[in-house]
Amino acid sequence: DDVAPGTTAVQVGTPIGPAQISLLAAVGRDRVQVRPRPRVAVLSAGSELVDISTQPGPGQVVDVNSYALAAAARDAGAEAYRWGVLPAEPRRLSEVLESQLLRSDLVLVAGTLASEGDPVQEALAALGPMHFSQVTMHPGPVQAFGRLGRDAVPVICVPGEPVAALVAFEVFVRPAIRMMLGKRQLFRRTVQAIAAERLLSPLGYRQYLHGQVMRHPDGGYVVEPLGDGDEAMLARMARANCLIVVDEDVTEVAAGGLVTVMPLLLGG
Repeated sequence: DDVAPGTTAVQVGTPIGPAQISLLAAVGRDRVQVRPRPRVAVLSAGSELVDISTQPGPGQVVDVNSYALAAAARDAGAEAYRWGVLPAEPRRLSEVLESQLLRSDLVLVAGTLASEGDPVQEALAALGPMHFSQVTMHPGPVQAFGRLGRDAVPVICVPGEPVAALVAFEVFVRPAIRMMLGKRQLFRRTVQAIAAERLLSPLGYRQYLHGQVMRHPDGGYVVEPLGDGDEAMLARMARANCLIVVDEDVTEVAAGGLVTVMPLLLGG
């Protein structure tokens, strides 16, 4: 009565929960092929970084990214392992990276890596081809990708600045995790919203601004930016419920104009 002979009981890409298990049991399937949650290792790079339990000294800052990105990876559906701050000593650095490649389906490194002589960049290059690229987006223009180690594990590097790191995660890393999960909807759904105030954006760069989107009394949505694009504040980001996306060929959006908005829904 539940499923006619020859028809599909559970479609490819469906998350397996209690209801799906009930239906599979009803049609006599005790095993199905699934994609497990990808194992994502999250590491932070930077000689200035200290762990959250350490009082920062002069020239030091607390490692924010390994905590934030591990939480973001879990929200995207991954099994995230927060390793923390990478060691500075070259041999130990290489050992840590190699061990994470062996245990992970994807390795995520956050840090501002120098173009030449950077120990993390050199350690990554020794494990396989790593391509660093200038991406025309703001914040977070420098990204990197490679497939390293004997199993060609994907490795993604995002900027070290915490706001830029989370924006880069939304644009590049979250879709990769959802693809590994077999999801059909890789990117967050976007909506068109009315800008509550004038927006400025640099020519040639796709701008991602944090904002608050809400329902318009007359229908649709209205969005208000929080701060401005040059003010990268964690407090502002924590109040945001969306990213306002301004295309690279647009330098100004007038108040009342339409913009693309990416709602940041937890577990969405």
